Amino acid sequence: MKGLCIGQKHAFEILYDRYFDKLVYFANGFVKNQHQAEDIVQEVFIKLIEQPQQFNPSMRFSTWVFTLTANRCKNNIRDTQNRSQLIENNVIQEAIELNSKHDLSWLNKNLTQGIEQLNPKEKTIYTLRFEEEMSLKEIAETIDIPIGSVKSGLFHLLKKLAKQLSAYTYE
Repeated sequence: MKGLCIGQKHAFEILYDRYFDKLVYFANGFVKNQHQAEDIVQEVFIKLIEQPQQFNPSMRFSTWVFTLTANRCKNNIRDTQNRSQLIENNVIQEAIELNSKHDLSWLNKNLTQGIEQLNPKEKTIYTLRFEEEMSLKEIAETIDIPIGSVKSGLFHLLKKLAKQLSAYTYE
């Protein structure tokens, strides 16, 4: 390892030949994927080349390089799990949004059909109450009927619409 620290290429080759296969086997025990294990060990050796000063000479090289490989494997597993979770959450969110858009479209279509089936007086009450957001008293004054008739008209038109939209409820 001392030779590697001072930039001896031959020292790196010896360490690579001695440990690569062992480290791949070790990493594969973590990640359960031969190609990922090889990539992880390649990353370990790249770090070894780029930062040989990271090695603590008071440790055995084998202990250090296996620890480094294990840490890389754990990071890889964590990153893969995080990535999978993000993808899963995104897919679920997209499905919810798609279903919500479809459900809203279906609801609007069926509500429009239900409103079209109301008689003219019910359509007027519906429009004034739910589209113009008038109070019951304002509706009664606008179409010149008693407030009780407005309440009764609302009750019946909502009952008709509820029947029309009953397939939309979850029970």
